[in-house]
Amino acid sequence: MSNDRWDEFVAYARLHFEEGLIRAGFRTGPVGWSGLINHGQGSTRVIITLPSRFPFRPPRVVPEEEENVGWSWHRERDGALCLVAEDDHDDLWWTDSTAFLNHVSAWLEEADAGWPNDRPDLDLERYFEPSRDHRVYLYDEIKDHVNTFVRFKPAKNDTMIMLRGTRIPKARKSHKDRYGYVVELGDIDTPPRSWDDLEKRLPEELSIDRKIRDGSISVVMVTYRRGASLGVLALDLSVDAEQSIAAGALTSASTGPEARNVRAGILAPSLGNSKIAIVGLGAIGSFVADALVRSGARNLTLIDPDIILPGNLVRHLVDPSCVGLSKVEAVRRYLMERYGAQNLTLEPVAQRLDNGADAFDLIDAHDLVINASADFATTALLRVAAESQEQHVLSVALRDQGVTFRIDVLPPLTEVEATPALVVPTTQEEVAELFEPGCGSPISPAPPHAVMEAAAAAVRHAIGILSGRPIDDAGETRSVAPQGETHES
Repeated sequence: MSNDRWDEFVAYARLHFEEGLIRAGFRTGPVGWSGLINHGQGSTRVIITLPSRFPFRPPRVVPEEEENVGWSWHRERDGALCLVAEDDHDDLWWTDSTAFLNHVSAWLEEADAGWPNDRPDLDLERYFEPSRDHRVYLYDEIKDHVNTFVRFKPAKNDTMIMLRGTRIPKARKSHKDRYGYVVELGDIDTPPRSWDDLEKRLPEELSIDRKIRDGSISVVMVTYRRGASLGVLALDLSVDAEQSIAAGALTSASTGPEARNVRAGILAPSLGNSKIAIVGLGAIGSFVADALVRSGARNLTLIDPDIILPGNLVRHLVDPSCVGLSKVEAVRRYLMERYGAQNLTLEPVAQRLDNGADAFDLIDAHDLVINASADFATTALLRVAAESQEQHVLSVALRDQGVTFRIDVLPPLTEVEATPALVVPTTQEEVAELFEPGCGSPISPAPPHAVMEAAAAAVRHAIGILSGRPIDDAGETRSVAPQGETHES
């Protein structure tokens, strides 16, 4: 889109919206478009202004008389109506003036009703001016610290780590730690917008005001609830020249397991109870292990006899610091360093799985065995062992020089026809086999994206089996070639 076309698009959107306002009876004034919005309880006069980023940002709406609309979680700090949630930005729907005005009317009707069935957005920090301290204040289980003093210690990447502790007597002004207090606000219907407003809602016996004025604390961590959800507000407190307490919102975040796991998926709690073995911790197996842990798995056995070589790194999970380590130890260290605080149990086994007794024991001791070894003998061994025990293993491998991946449930969960071979695109270029010293087989030319796609698909099937909702009884074969995707199940 050229600059001329861009300007034309923006100008047309603005003109089209303003013409709609005129048709709805709005009139332009010194601060915006003024008009009446009808709703269930009557009508409210509002002022609508278009931000500089319109139409890519919604119009701003404020009541002409602020007290005519009750204060709630759906008002901005400056009194504007909070009309569009962050997850409602599809299609720039607000550029249609009729749809937008109807939306404002619906907002006012919800306000009249007291916002029934309101979702518990935990965004109290947006009702305070941001602090000039841009560091991130990290806390653990905040509920264990309510009504206690805490200390924030500087850490890497401009973070501050919360610890228990009171202010050091006669601490030097140059001391880099900050001292605070954790208070509980409880369930709140309307958000406070200043320290005075918030302090009135706290128990008097806490004497927070005095603690701030005598320099004992300069940070207050406020816990609050909206329904069943717990929120935390971190405030930077200072006393100005007029002896008033000023509060600025700090950026804060939890380091606890709940915060870490909230994006892991709805099946994460059930995966935590599963024992999973991964045979083969090469490229695919390493990403399978990582994705399983991210998804909630906490008990993994990692099996592979090989070590990390420099050439492995382009497709492997780990980084150059792991060269020379066994693959299982390298993956174990990576996962523990990144997720170790989440009660991981990782058992590395740096040896080949090459006998029936070990295969039987492995299947018997785990809820699922995933074979990512890309070794025919290992695959056959695990299949026979699984069939003998009336169990199932999941096997994943790249084929056809990385053009396809194949996932097999061995044996299939039900009697099914054999999975047909996938037709490799004829436009795929022939690739000469490459070898490197020390390897007895050619190097696979599979690109990193094919490895990651295969691993992601394998994890999807694994979670399906473990949750009792298998994706397919036999598995799948899929093309990952740039020429297009062909799929057979």
